[in-house]
Amino acid sequence: MAAPGTSRLLTLPPEIREHIYSLILHPDASRRYHENEYTSYDYRPALVLFRINRLIYIEARKVFRELNIFVSIETPWPEARHHVAREGHVPMIAAGAQAAKFNGHYLSVMIDAPEVPLDESQKQAFLVLLSDLDKFTTMWYYSNLSHPGLNEQLRLVLKLHDPYTPEYEEKRVLKSLQRKLILPFGVLRGLRSQTLTGDPKPYPSIETELKELQAKPDASPEHCLREATRLKTEGNAELKQDNFHAALKLYDQAFTAIHIVNKGHIRHIHADRFFTRELREPPYTGKNGQSERLILRVQLVANTCLAFNSLEDYGNARFWGLRTITMVRESMGMDVNMDISPEEEAVRGFPAASEFVLSLSEMGKIYFRTAVAVKALGEKDEARKLLRVAKVYLPNDPRVAAELASVALRLG
Repeated sequence: MAAPGTSRLLTLPPEIREHIYSLILHPDASRRYHENEYTSYDYRPALVLFRINRLIYIEARKVFRELNIFVSIETPWPEARHHVAREGHVPMIAAGAQAAKFNGHYLSVMIDAPEVPLDESQKQAFLVLLSDLDKFTTMWYYSNLSHPGLNEQLRLVLKLHDPYTPEYEEKRVLKSLQRKLILPFGVLRGLRSQTLTGDPKPYPSIETELKELQAKPDASPEHCLREATRLKTEGNAELKQDNFHAALKLYDQAFTAIHIVNKGHIRHIHADRFFTRELREPPYTGKNGQSERLILRVQLVANTCLAFNSLEDYGNARFWGLRTITMVRESMGMDVNMDISPEEEAVRGFPAASEFVLSLSEMGKIYFRTAVAVKALGEKDEARKLLRVAKVYLPNDPRVAAELASVALRLG
């Protein structure tokens, strides 16, 4: 029995206490999950541990520092933080003045441009966990693909820190940790300048490894399209075997291969300008990269709707189908609430090339499969409208005719 005033936790063996601290102080224990795969952190419940008594504070602090590796990021652009959080789904531990004064980070990331130098009084600071750093660098990678020439304007300074070793001792950051901190920046190409510094200084071999990663060319649009097609084909094979969850996973990977990232019900479409060019590699030689990506997107949506319907997940089938249908309507200048004929709504103006005929067929499948989901959810009027458009796209498909008959208006 613990003595009066003594925490029962301290009666446990040290290794058991350390295990308990690890469970409480691990970032996963403080991570909060939100809609559409956004996350955040709330350390307040975990850090109550620090206030129990001094010995527990000292023991728990050591574990906390081992498990929570922080990275400080500074830029002169106010919109950068919001862009990274919104489109990159990068959770931030702190931002603004709170992040700027924090000194417990192992890496400082300073980004600016010669035309927009990083003014200390104007800098925008935010703090992320090392485990989320790859999300930040991936978002930066996509930004450069979406805006060619961006990196040519940017300077990057990576500065290592040892935040916890006393000033009178030699600073140190394990080589394995240095690699985790620095190598995520290997996805960046063509920076105007890059500096690695700090106390301790980064290992020369890690700087060499970083430069080797950055020297690798980005995968070409043709490679991305081929990889997405391969994943889609594998997904179709799983679909035929009734492995619907496996198919959906492969379709999601196919979207990612062409730089379209799905997060819950949010779809981030990156790198439009990267794909907007004439392709030079088979089997796409002479074709337009953006058009080929559009065809793949339509096929993937059609098959995704089929997989969700097969799982009787009609809500998701309806959502993704209507999302694409709404985008097509808006691209044609239609008000989504307009009452127009099925013939007007069906996209008939594509060139008569075989790949666009295929795309029209896939659009018909999207309308049909969305209508099936909508009908299952009890929205017969909406299902009827969608099926009438599907009939224009797929005039000889008996499944469309049968579904249309099942929701036809009954007179008398």
